[in-house]
This record gives sequence, structure tokens and C-alpha cells, in this order.
Amino acid sequence: MLIAVRAEVESVDHWREKFKTHDDLFKSQGVSLAHMGTANDKTVIAVFETNDVDKFVRVFNDPATAEAMSEDKITGGVEMFILDEIFEL
Repeated sequence: MLIAVRAEVESVDHWREKFKTHDDLFKSQGVSLAHMGTANDKTVIAVFETNDVDKFVRVFNDPATAEAMSEDKITGGVEMFILDEIFEL
């Protein structure tokens, strides 16, 4: 299952560097792979591949995740999208 998280950050470069230090947190969410991208110099997205959506959401709402986001200098605008449908062409 895929889950996308969008957020606003102080610095894309800082976010990219710090994001990659949270592998233990991501593993606790059942994440096997994370795709990273940007829309501009203040908006980022991560798309996570997880084997347990409930676990992902539970850990996402845990204070440890809030602390990790603080380290990443996320300033707000955090949105989570569960990608639960596929449209094949």
C-alpha cells in the first residue's frame, strides 16, 4: 500500500538530509521504500510503501513522529493521503 505525506518545510535541502536519518522510525511503520520529491523550495512530498497501513497511521500520530518532523524543520501544512485505488489505462 502507498501513503503520501505532503508538508511545508523551512529548507528542502535540510529536509532531504534529515529525512534519511529516520530509517528506524520508518521501519516501525512497516515502510520498505520511500520516494521523495519537491514542488518548490518550501513544499515536499514523501510516498511510502508500507505493508501495514494501520501501523503506519498509528506511528505517524505518535509523538516520536512529531519530534522527527521537528528535526526535519517541517513548518506545517502536513497532509497524509492513503493511496487506496489504482486506475489502470
